[in-house]
Amino acid sequence: SYYQLYPQPADTEGHFQRQTARLIEHQTHIQGIWDQDFEAHHPQQQPPQQDASDDEMDREINEALQFFTPPSGSSSRGGH
Repeated sequence: SYYQLYPQPADTEGHFQRQTARLIEHQTHIQGIWDQDFEAHHPQQQPPQQDASDDEMDREINEALQFFTPPSGSSSRGGH
């Protein structure tokens, strides 16, 4: 029967907890590398320049949105 083949119920919860812990450690590790790399290439700017970097971020986000948004008129939805 099934229970003779598999006497122990699978410890799925423990397995997923271990996998999750490993994933978080890996992500933290990667994030640390990225942060070090970024700081190496972008020395800390003075606070007054913060606004300029925010504007730059907005501009890049807008460009990305325009890239992913189809131009109006070519909408594939039915006539509205």
